[in-house]
Amino acid sequence: MEEAAEVLMREGSRKRDCPDSELESQQLLAHEEKSQQLLAHEEKSQQILPQILSREEKSRLFLSRLAIEDAFWDHVDECSGRRPVRTDANHAEQKLLGWKVDLPSVSDEEEEEKKKADEEEEDKDDPDLEARRFRKRWTSMLSHRFGSFDDTTLIPPMRYTDEPPIDRIYLGDTLQIFSAMIAGIGGGFRWPLCVFGLVAIRDKVDHNRNIIFQRSRSECQTLTEEDPYLVLTGPARAVVFTGPVTFEVYLKVKGPTELEDRTLCCLAEEMRDSGAPYSYMFHRTYSCKFSTVEFTLGHITSSVEATISVRVISGSWPHGFQGEFAACLVRTGDIFHGSKHEGPVIGGRTRSTSVDHKKITLLSFGDEKVPVLDDGVIELSRSVVSAKSDSNLEVSVRAWQDSNNAVQAMAAFASKEAGRSSCTVDIGSCKMVVIVAWSLISDWPESR
Repeated sequence: MEEAAEVLMREGSRKRDCPDSELESQQLLAHEEKSQQLLAHEEKSQQILPQILSREEKSRLFLSRLAIEDAFWDHVDECSGRRPVRTDANHAEQKLLGWKVDLPSVSDEEEEEKKKADEEEEDKDDPDLEARRFRKRWTSMLSHRFGSFDDTTLIPPMRYTDEPPIDRIYLGDTLQIFSAMIAGIGGGFRWPLCVFGLVAIRDKVDHNRNIIFQRSRSECQTLTEEDPYLVLTGPARAVVFTGPVTFEVYLKVKGPTELEDRTLCCLAEEMRDSGAPYSYMFHRTYSCKFSTVEFTLGHITSSVEATISVRVISGSWPHGFQGEFAACLVRTGDIFHGSKHEGPVIGGRTRSTSVDHKKITLLSFGDEKVPVLDDGVIELSRSVVSAKSDSNLEVSVRAWQDSNNAVQAMAAFASKEAGRSSCTVDIGSCKMVVIVAWSLISDWPESR
């Protein structure tokens, strides 16, 4: 008996140390079949799995998958004799905790998506939605360098009129704002409209508001279908156009009470230049829920800043006459492309034309008294324009009672990079001096 036991032990040791190849092959086939069954089961589970699972369901599914995988490898180890089988129920959970797996919170993602969908559903009729989104983006990306979202530009005009810049400044591109109008209305609005609010432009220099129109509720402007143009009061300095600019429009229509005021236009739109090497005029329209606003703009290359002022030195404005002060650029030689030239298509909508002789209204008034300060300075609505460095700037003054009783005077100035130019003009007995202060324009970003 003892010899038989020794024989059985030697046989067992031989099979352990030198496993039978046929038996090993059968075991591997069995393992492979088991693996395929597990994969098929997993694929089937994935197909019937709902798209959205709760946190608890996701956790249970993940633990179950780990248990299946662990059972498979335990089976392999059992057949191979490498380690004992772990059969305790907490094995998979302990393994999960050991890996410190951070399970994705499907319920949190679902709640976030639902929250966004609810906000969009609530705000789809809110005309201020896009403007609020722009404010949020601006604040998160730029407020640390350029101050508050509502800040207006602190960079003054005439910056290098009397003193040259410390660093060299090259002539760059600027954006001329010729006009802004309400091109269309809807949503129950009817002409005329008593409009108040603001229109501003942001450029890359300080990303702050450069206001071109601003009125309070108590001094709103009345727009009609025949005259839908806003009376512009800016820009406060030249608008740099060597990078993207953003138009902000926040306009409301005055109601019988403040609670009955309605939003007419609320938008924030970015615009980039076309890269054309010459100056051109173009139109850009933006639509929101209740209206469409249209800007007439000019891309001025190699430009300088011109700040215009007018002062009465003798006499007075003709009684009962309406008046208009305006400026325009005039080419010298063949500097500008001809007026028939067509530039690039801007925004795929409106073809551009020359800026030559395009009027920029500085002040327009009816037959009431001209707005003159105690020192004789006429209060222009806007005074800063961009001029091409090798062009002329013309400033015109016109007075009229009717089409048969009008008088006009004009002053022409050659553009300069610094200093001042002046010229006197006469309208009847009213003698005025027109002064233009010239300055280079820096496009270097400046933090607050």
